[in-house]
Amino acid sequence: MIVKAIICGADCLFLFMKSKILPFFIVGCLLFTIVSFVAEKSDKSDFEAAKEIIIMREISNRVLRYTGDTTSTVLPINRLAENEFEIPFESSFTFKPDSLVRIIDRVISSNDLPRNYIVNVIECNTSKVIFGYAVLGVNQKNIVPCLGRQQPSKRYCINIKFEESSWISKHLYLLGLGLLGVGLIAFVAQRFRKTDLPAKEIIEEPSVNKATIKIGQYEFLPEELLLVFESEKIPLTIKEAKLLSIFASNLNQIVDRNRLQKEVWEDEGVIVGRSLDMFISKLRKKLEQDPAVKLTNIHGKGYKLEV
Repeated sequence: MIVKAIICGADCLFLFMKSKILPFFIVGCLLFTIVSFVAEKSDKSDFEAAKEIIIMREISNRVLRYTGDTTSTVLPINRLAENEFEIPFESSFTFKPDSLVRIIDRVISSNDLPRNYIVNVIECNTSKVIFGYAVLGVNQKNIVPCLGRQQPSKRYCINIKFEESSWISKHLYLLGLGLLGVGLIAFVAQRFRKTDLPAKEIIEEPSVNKATIKIGQYEFLPEELLLVFESEKIPLTIKEAKLLSIFASNLNQIVDRNRLQKEVWEDEGVIVGRSLDMFISKLRKKLEQDPAVKLTNIHGKGYKLEV
């Protein structure tokens, strides 16, 4: 299974190398890499960072109002990390965990902050965690212990830590670099393949038939890709000329369909049955001026050029 997967991947890469979209793919990967890298380095805009601080201050305000304190100052918020905040209070207060959970969740959910976060209520004098809980999003079970237990009046600070972005989302530029590397490898391989093609053709086909081949009233010039009927010159494509050369070497004989596909298309790494049918149809039309020449389909076997 692993070997088959590797072979399949190699075939896909080869077909991709032949694709005309390869240069656009490389440019797209380069732009994606640059944008992702810049986005990661810039992290959040100053506006978003300031907005988060304001939301934390609103949580502080709501907690003070819940405790009945309308005079204490909302102290400056401490940003401990990109995704972690500390909300201090200057006065002591008591609270029920149930109410604190609702207050914080309402503010966070109404301001489109991440829905996965952990809250710890810390006693300022001892730095001990008095109460803590975890909100794990809409599809997971939240962890909220100590509900219904009235906490003693002390001076607290609230620590809120949001879940960090996944490694992939934070390092998308690495994905872009990987795709860019694949594109560049395919591009270089394509360049080398194109460089090697002329030499390969010379080795495999050292002597192209320069003589004129008679097919009924037609004259076939393989090297010039021409079919001449009386004074009319009928141009042929490379594949049409290859097909006609095979038929001319096997007049009045059935030529197997697989052989035609193999000899005409195999060097391109892809064989398409409909392509063969299309070229046979085009070749048949170019030979129809001589009624003595017929290119017939032998069902289930192949084709025969009859003269």
